[in-house]
Amino acid sequence: MFKTRKLPIVAAFLSALPFLLVACGSADDLDPVAPYKLKPEFLTAEPSRTDYDGASNGLLTGKAASLTALLSYQLPANPSAADLRTLAIQTSYTGLLDVTPAGGFGSYYGRISAAGNKGSEYVAVSDDGSGKQNVTMMVTVPSNFDASKACVVAVPSSGSRPVYGELGTIGEWALNKGCAVALTDKGGGVGIHDLDRDASFAFDGSVATAGTRKDLTFNANLLGDDLSIFRATKPNRLALKHAHGKQNPEKDWGKYTLQSIKLALYVLNKQFPNANLSPANTLVIASSISNGGAAVLRAAEQDSEGLIRGVVAGEPQLNLPDNAGLMVKRGGLNVPMSAKPLFDYITVAGLYQACATQSAALAPSSAFVIAAFAANRCASLAAQGLVTGGTLAEQSADALAKLHAYGWEAESDLLHDSHYGFEFTELVAHTYANAFARASVTEGVCGYSVAGIDASYKTPVVPAADAFKTGWATGGGLGFLGGAFNIIADTAVGGPALFLLAASPSSGKPDFYLDGATCLRRLASGVDVGRFSISAAEQALAARIKTGLSEVRVSGDLRGKPVVIVHGRSDALIPVNHNSRPYAALNKRVDASSGLRYYEVTDANHFDALVGMYPKTLVPLHVYTLRALDLMWAKLTTGAALPDSQLVRAQARASSSVVLTDAHVPAIATTPADADRIFITAGAIDVAN
Repeated sequence: MFKTRKLPIVAAFLSALPFLLVACGSADDLDPVAPYKLKPEFLTAEPSRTDYDGASNGLLTGKAASLTALLSYQLPANPSAADLRTLAIQTSYTGLLDVTPAGGFGSYYGRISAAGNKGSEYVAVSDDGSGKQNVTMMVTVPSNFDASKACVVAVPSSGSRPVYGELGTIGEWALNKGCAVALTDKGGGVGIHDLDRDASFAFDGSVATAGTRKDLTFNANLLGDDLSIFRATKPNRLALKHAHGKQNPEKDWGKYTLQSIKLALYVLNKQFPNANLSPANTLVIASSISNGGAAVLRAAEQDSEGLIRGVVAGEPQLNLPDNAGLMVKRGGLNVPMSAKPLFDYITVAGLYQACATQSAALAPSSAFVIAAFAANRCASLAAQGLVTGGTLAEQSADALAKLHAYGWEAESDLLHDSHYGFEFTELVAHTYANAFARASVTEGVCGYSVAGIDASYKTPVVPAADAFKTGWATGGGLGFLGGAFNIIADTAVGGPALFLLAASPSSGKPDFYLDGATCLRRLASGVDVGRFSISAAEQALAARIKTGLSEVRVSGDLRGKPVVIVHGRSDALIPVNHNSRPYAALNKRVDASSGLRYYEVTDANHFDALVGMYPKTLVPLHVYTLRALDLMWAKLTTGAALPDSQLVRAQARASSSVVLTDAHVPAIATTPADADRIFITAGAIDVAN
């Protein structure tokens, strides 16, 4: 009797089970692996797979026989997709690292195992259906990947580089470990649209007619602008995805990094269907440098699903909360300025760097800027009341003092000439002014545009066909593509010219187009600069930029994850006082269970590719990024403690012919000496002197 009465109850429960599951959550909630076996909804199509044998074509060497051979690889006249891929990986190495044996290539880095060079590569695209985002993502799975000990390293590209941007740096470390590498261009990448020829790039790097295609890295025709008048009045111009894509991609760097991890889990479950991989049984480290370093930190802040186990960020570019009230000290003394956002301090650099290079304190032995034009910049600044002094010596000394007062460490003085002369400063300022404002290429913010340039570097011309053909593989996403594409000052005296050679209307002299630099500074500050008043149109544009900037502020809450940040004290592009130092202080205030460690390295700068260009040859920061990855690996696999935050006293080589040794790049100390400790408290940091 009892049993027969219970059966209907059981039957009723079973019949109601599907509805209960809907009410309490989907069946996927009961199976933690299920979501990672379904194609992610952000993908436009199934990932494409290519297998590499590691000999005729490798995951890391491409079509070259070895990494050494990769450095000298020459593109054939009619390159295939495999050729362009090889060139892109070559650029990953040569654009970011010192690739000389004396500088560490082949010993400290620049090595790949046979197993790590063989495997599969999956390429996919994330988009909302509009074709305006088209974020390239890629997962490489080496032959030494062990699904029973699954590991993934998420490596978003640095700068605005393409998807292969960091494959040769952190990707190399991951492949040698047997980890899958999850790469993404973060919504930047080399999206170049040659407007006159209506040419852009397919995802494999081949040149394609843009039209209204939605399957290209970037197509300015999809943005709703009437480009016909612009093409007629400003011929030979280019639109760049990061600057002119009207997406402000930085706001989504964290999201795209997390998406790349989900893509990795999806393709791994396809390749190893019985492994049932999920975040619970897959060790995921997120690691990159510069903008990529910011991306992994933003991903950790946004990681509500617990995808990431640990983070290693090198020289991250971070926009701290406005008026965060953080205290930054060095050797117990307050630094003069800290925690400013990138667009703020880069426009200060745009004003003063060129003039500062002529200071006797710098005594430049390599002229990356034209000295006569730098002197003109000093004179123009003085005429605007922006520097003091009646002589070049006094004016340049004041310009350098202004950089120090705005947060640059004296150790970065050596780098100002290359950063300005190689256009880094202007490229960054121009790109972010446009990106934050979501400006159209037709707006010509502050009188700048991007164009091909003639042999005299003065007149915009049709972009060189050969340079454009290889642009997807060799570009950095900001312009300055092998000298073929550059930032143009459209209102220069005598007509449009390369900004480095441009004479300002206000001075009539070639002064690196001071009028453009003061305009960018007005947009950053929202006030008059020198004797230039901010116009109503500029005030409106500055408000748009402020809105865009508000979308990219970090929170500092890393959800208690173990995190290592490494940064070079000599960084002149992303100064420590505005980035890693205050971020560590912010994290300590908002993240009660903070596991962050900060290692600051002396004689290390932002661009390792520059280390051999100076009287004293700087140490490669990349060595310390790799050592931090080793420490994080030990932490996550064996429970080893991360060393306390510290100053690492690396020592520059006397010249580029001196072989790099541990004497130049000493280890991160397991227990730092008292004189080297970095003290981080809630909202404050004190870095050893």
